[in-house]
Amino acid sequence: MQNSEIIIYDDSCSLCTRFKVALERLPGTEKILMVSVHDENIYASIPQLVKSECLREIHFVDLNLNIFKGKDAMTQVIKRFPLAEKFSWLIESGMGQKAINYFNETAKFYRDHLIKDCKNCNS
Repeated sequence: MQNSEIIIYDDSCSLCTRFKVALERLPGTEKILMVSVHDENIYASIPQLVKSECLREIHFVDLNLNIFKGKDAMTQVIKRFPLAEKFSWLIESGMGQKAINYFNETAKFYRDHLIKDCKNCNS
């Protein structure tokens, strides 16, 4: 069992890095461990994680080793912050889910293009 919840993000992606920096500014973030998708130790520690899937979208691992991907990961992250608690009803509403889906799909689209156009990723 791990000691903290984990967000797996791509530290070579400008979008992911901005997301991480923005989260770190919120109170309570110090309880969540931010781990690079390129850190091979995470896959040894949590063998259920699949690196190729982690490269495609954000992953969140809770204390019980439940793995949440994409929009579900974002929902879990949002629920962890007291500032977001006031708006939790939005997360569960149809419109809130559409907004989370839209953000997740836009982020995946952006990441796919970054990876496709990256000389380092395609060499």
